[in-house]
Amino acid sequence: MKWFDAIACDNTVANPYVADDGDLGMEDWLLRRGERVENWPANAWIKAAKPADDGDPDDVLQSYLGVPIYSARLRAALEEGGVGCDIQYLPLRVLRPNDEEIEGFAVANITTVRDALDRKRSDISLFADNFTAPSKRGQISAVRKAVLLGNRLAGCDIFRPEGYRVACYVSERFKTVFEKGGFTGYSFREVLAPPLAVA
Repeated sequence: MKWFDAIACDNTVANPYVADDGDLGMEDWLLRRGERVENWPANAWIKAAKPADDGDPDDVLQSYLGVPIYSARLRAALEEGGVGCDIQYLPLRVLRPNDEEIEGFAVANITTVRDALDRKRSDISLFADNFTAPSKRGQISAVRKAVLLGNRLAGCDIFRPEGYRVACYVSERFKTVFEKGGFTGYSFREVLAPPLAVA
């Protein structure tokens, strides 16, 4: 199966809605851990505070959070296509500058993490051994070109890689559903995922 880097804030509508404010009731980085959220606040919200950012919402909403936010239409298509068991949907109030609510959006909390990044063949940078945060030293700071271990990806359609959970990769099945439905907010760049790659 082919795999793709899902590139957010691309393939957008002409005048997109962009949220630049909000309150999730929790730190947004917790949504990049690849873990289920058990006590999601019912009043979590984001907002386009400036009229210049109050455009048409993409199916993958643009926001300051850096986590995927999917429309009801996209979620339904993924479910119908049998894609998305790796996602926990967390309801989110999406507000315009005048506080009018845009219905139907949810944070797509990606709950599958796979140790599938081929560090030998990927083009990556590491935090220096003298980096100010000791827990980050030697950890991945950037991935310029990913190579995935295809033999570790069976049974999922979207995942975050162990060691660099800010990234998100999707299967060809996910991409097909997205493109056939004419959805907006993601473009896709194929990444190598040889089936017999060895770490």
